[in-house]
Amino acid sequence: MAVAAPTAKADRYLIMDVLRGFALFGVMLINLTELGGETILITTLQLAALPAAKLDEATLLWVNLLVYDKANTLFAVLFGLGFWVQMQRLEARGAPFVAIYLRRITILLLIGLAHLLFLFAWDILHVYAIAALILFLCRKLPDRSLLLLGLGLLLFGKPLLTWAFAAIGISGPLDAIWTAESATLARQAAAQSGSLTAFTGAMREMLYFEWLVNGGLIAWVSYALGRFFLGAWIGSKGWIQKADANRPAFRLWLWPLLLGGFLLESAYQFGGDAVSGSVFEAVLPILHAVATPLIAAGYVCALVVLFQSQWLSWLAKPFAPVGQMALTNYLLQSVAIILILTSWGPGLGLAGKAGASTFLPFVVIFFGVQMVFSHLWLRAFAYGPVEWMWRALTYGTSPPLRRNIAREMQA
Repeated sequence: MAVAAPTAKADRYLIMDVLRGFALFGVMLINLTELGGETILITTLQLAALPAAKLDEATLLWVNLLVYDKANTLFAVLFGLGFWVQMQRLEARGAPFVAIYLRRITILLLIGLAHLLFLFAWDILHVYAIAALILFLCRKLPDRSLLLLGLGLLLFGKPLLTWAFAAIGISGPLDAIWTAESATLARQAAAQSGSLTAFTGAMREMLYFEWLVNGGLIAWVSYALGRFFLGAWIGSKGWIQKADANRPAFRLWLWPLLLGGFLLESAYQFGGDAVSGSVFEAVLPILHAVATPLIAAGYVCALVVLFQSQWLSWLAKPFAPVGQMALTNYLLQSVAIILILTSWGPGLGLAGKAGASTFLPFVVIFFGVQMVFSHLWLRAFAYGPVEWMWRALTYGTSPPLRRNIAREMQA
């Protein structure tokens, strides 16, 4: 009889946990700098008046160059790869694949919607659940189709949808509403009120304009879906699952990907003034769209090489526990961001009072705490707390939470 059960520890691909943990650091940094950034919780004048305004500007420039879109791309590709690996395993075991998979993404959707509506306006889980459903419906597509659809959506999906909403005259007036200085100050006041309900209510009002009416949800589903298709294509090739065997290829492509990606991204980040008003200005977003997956792939190559290095693996391995508890840690990051930006409970209330150079140390410190917490938790338990709940609801059974060291040694 086929067994439908959660993935055992021995069956995990540790390098995927390393990559996922690394991506989570960048996700938190981008979420904090954007949510606490210009037009969301601080006005342009307030940002320019900060004592560290010049340092904030420089920090944000480097964050955009090194992290923005790259961490989100890597995280989404890994999610798509993870769903694809799970589909393959369930089918290979002869388990009731369709029911298990649909339950899994339905639970993820519910977690994401609760997260979105009651805590964190930048939730991505509900988007991933929708993209995972579409990936499921496309699971019979040939590898070539997955690659072509993935590249097409990655490069053109979100930009074209954003342009379309602007071209038909929807996004302009709506953007003027939620980005107005008065709207920013209202959200800032809600953040400083000490009431989580007031803050989440103000953020939901912004989401109505920016996420629902303005097509943000459709654009981001397209964004995630393209990366999911690429993750599925990568999974079908087995490159990450067989990282040991493919080490020479990762080493070979590391520097071409990083150098080519950063060359294009630098032209995008620093070339705006030089081509402003010319025909070449329209090319800049294309440079960014191409550079983003190149840099993300370069990061993958670097981490695989580090992870397999005899002397430098210690630089990569600490990310693995964070990645194994990715869902728990993602939700904990949201709580930390809320406490950094708002005055709710013990919150620091930095909304409108700080910029990127202040946020960066908080992210480094909190992520360090997550590394230690995840390591200690997984010494005693087999799953993160939210991962355990997700698995229990998916499979309709309670997998043992505490680790069984003797059984793991035998496996």
